[in-house]
Amino acid sequence: MPSDKTEKKRKRVSERHERPSKKAVLELQALPPLAASIVEDQSELAPVIATTPGVLDPKAIQFDPYLKARDGKRPTLARNSGIVSSEMLLQSSEHEKMDFVGREGTGDDTDSQLKHYVAIVDPENKTWQIVEARRVTLRGGVRTIKNDEDEDSEEENNTMRAQRTALTNTFGTKQSRKAVQSMAENAQLSNAPAGSVTEAGAALISSLPADVASGKAKALNVQAEVQAAKPLPTPNLTAAHPLDFYPIETLVPGGSSTLRQLTGIEEWKQQVEAGLAITTGSRYVASRVEAVVLSGNQEKLQVLRFIQLLLEFARSLKSGRSAGAGPGSKKLPPRDELRKILSSTSGVKADDSDESSVELLPDSVLDALRRRFAPSGGSVSKHDLTLLHTSICALSLHIPPQPAKDGGSSSLGGNAANELATDPADLRDDLRLDSNTVQQYFRELGCRIDRPRESEYAKWNIKGGRAEANARRIARLRIPVEFPKVSRGGKA
Repeated sequence: MPSDKTEKKRKRVSERHERPSKKAVLELQALPPLAASIVEDQSELAPVIATTPGVLDPKAIQFDPYLKARDGKRPTLARNSGIVSSEMLLQSSEHEKMDFVGREGTGDDTDSQLKHYVAIVDPENKTWQIVEARRVTLRGGVRTIKNDEDEDSEEENNTMRAQRTALTNTFGTKQSRKAVQSMAENAQLSNAPAGSVTEAGAALISSLPADVASGKAKALNVQAEVQAAKPLPTPNLTAAHPLDFYPIETLVPGGSSTLRQLTGIEEWKQQVEAGLAITTGSRYVASRVEAVVLSGNQEKLQVLRFIQLLLEFARSLKSGRSAGAGPGSKKLPPRDELRKILSSTSGVKADDSDESSVELLPDSVLDALRRRFAPSGGSVSKHDLTLLHTSICALSLHIPPQPAKDGGSSSLGGNAANELATDPADLRDDLRLDSNTVQQYFRELGCRIDRPRESEYAKWNIKGGRAEANARRIARLRIPVEFPKVSRGGKA
């Protein structure tokens, strides 16, 4: 009977793998015996082993070596004392487009804990010497090309004061560095010539007591001079309520007359009544316009429209400066183009075909804006641009967080009875600034910056609990207002 088991056929010799199952034994090459020796070198200028991850090896480029003493490193008997006690940096800018920098390990990675050696073989004398070397990681980066504006600003900053500040920050004591930092904070917002006082500043100084013999009056006089030199709206130091500290008549050029001539307000009202979404180019305005319209407060609605006007004015400025303008200045668009940009409530410039449907701003409003924020004519200086930003911040304090509360008749709108508060986050995005700059603007206006309280979560629309509240900041203006103090530095 045939067997049930299937026999496995043998493979032919041609079907077998040609690769042998065992590794072939390599024949040892006859090498001449070499006498090894270790070079005891304690010099800092040891050989360098450079690795180039991510870049091609720049063999034809010469590097400049720099040495720096290591902190807290003590030489040992088993290591080269020069390598242990110092750190080497290689730098080269010979390449036409790239800069190369080589650094040693920081000590945190595993490879930096190893010792590296270089062997030098002499086949004639049949010897090879081993010497300890440094290991450097070489990286390259594309060289940044400075434009003309950056070069001009660099030349202006390269003054004696800037050199002294750099020396103080590098080698000065803690008190001297603190004094330099305070001076920089006080001058952050000011770009006016030294000793110049504007008309608003003169009015601010004149509101102080005439008797300046006492120490308190002298301090107030110095503080007023500093505030007058900064690009800030003029405050009312005799105000009894925060609402009157930066009055609307002062913040808006032309006061209530300018507000009454603003266009686009009736368009907002009609869109809200029809249940349509209002489209604007400002996040701050878009999130508040419906609530302000529903509150029925005409003055708040006019202020919100003027804030949008200033935001579009700031956005229309173009980079670059005209002849005779200072560093950091920006160009104004042509008058007709600027009128079309500011007349549109959606943030989009009205075309020639849409001029019949869009009501253009009158010349008086346009001239009032240019006189306040562009007095030089065709450009806006850095000083005037900061004044524009701080004026927007001060106007935002007049828009309460809950405009429809109390029926809109009250000026509080969710605010406490003794303060004005606002969330600077939307203005930060509209002005394209960082959080620190916007918060510094509000501090210079006399506001306190803090986190929202737990009882205010609903008012500020905080739904993420304490975690979201810790990430938010609220600017609060209270009476008495405290401006940033003038620091005179530490005692020598």
